[in-house]
Amino acid sequence: RGIEDKEPFTFDGVEMEANKMKLNIPHQLFIDNEFVDASDGATYNTINPADETPICKVSKATKEDVDRAVEAAKEAFEEGEWGKMNARDKGLLLYKLAELMEEHQEELATIESLDPGAVDTVALKTHIGMSIQTF
Repeated sequence: RGIEDKEPFTFDGVEMEANKMKLNIPHQLFIDNEFVDASDGATYNTINPADETPICKVSKATKEDVDRAVEAAKEAFEEGEWGKMNARDKGLLLYKLAELMEEHQEELATIESLDPGAVDTVALKTHIGMSIQTF
């Protein structure tokens, strides 16, 4: 049920260590179910607000990139598997998402604490924990 991937999902990530964990963080735009560079190749530094050091360079979307992302999302919603799926199967997928988030909550909280500067416990209990509990 749901979307079946024929190939493993891979991406070009930035590897770093934080909170005694090895992280591999995507730095590209996610459009039409794949990570891609900005159409003009532009990037910018995302900054750790705790110490104002660059975390990594990330793709800087253009208006055209945003338009392409919106169109791809609209098409996926209207023509893709999700739009054809019944509510029960959608619920099962959302529960699976919650299970995966719970399985990786320490890693998600670490990433959440890096980029917006959330305190570790707040990121784990509130940002990630409450997202999991939503399902």
